[in-house]
Amino acid sequence: MPKYARPANSDRAEDPIEAFGNRLRTGIIGYLREHPNSSRAEISAALGVPSPTVFNALEKMLDAGLLVADPPREQWERGGRVRYSVDGQLVSLLYLQLGQALGEV
Repeated sequence: MPKYARPANSDRAEDPIEAFGNRLRTGIIGYLREHPNSSRAEISAALGVPSPTVFNALEKMLDAGLLVADPPREQWERGGRVRYSVDGQLVSLLYLQLGQALGEV
């Protein structure tokens, strides 16, 4: 099995890359910054992505702490509506960390 190359300074970039992950997650962050307190259905419709795909991304982003759910995950009920918002402070911190790893900041 091939080993992945890991540059010596890659640790700074690892957390932001893992958290932001891909275009869908960054698209969700962008949408939620403009439309806080949106439901999964609203996000799905706005981005043109199937709801189960959005749900999977939302779950990973909640695990990473990028999003805040209302109600909180432990209070979810089947069929209940959950509203999502961005944890702007953490997103900004990770964005800055990535910029530093790239030599931009």
